[in-house]
Amino acid sequence: MTAQQSADVRPMALVRVSDGEGGFRHEFRPVPAEKPKARKKPRTPDPIHANPDASAQQLKQIIERVERLNDEELGIKNDKRDVLAEAKAIGFDTKTINAIVALRKMQPDLRREAEDILETYKAALGID
Repeated sequence: MTAQQSADVRPMALVRVSDGEGGFRHEFRPVPAEKPKARKKPRTPDPIHANPDASAQQLKQIIERVERLNDEELGIKNDKRDVLAEAKAIGFDTKTINAIVALRKMQPDLRREAEDILETYKAALGID
């Protein structure tokens, strides 16, 4: 056997194969080559273990920022509620105000498309 012939020889395995008629037959088939093993991702160092004092300080700053943003968000929600309550006291409909705000956020072409679809549906249902 030459070197070229030995390189072409692949290991074979006896496998059980369906014969298509409800039975099985045995065949020799080449063994698939093994896939190369994937490299493990290098672990990122845990920042708390790397430098506990600096990491604790950074974590504390992040938590304080999140808490401050939560407080600001609550303040903004309260301000919005107060403005809508003022509008309601004057006699405006707050649901309509919220709908107008949502419409103003939309792009003009998308808003026109949504209004056209609404009109089509209303006409199909006999509304207005």
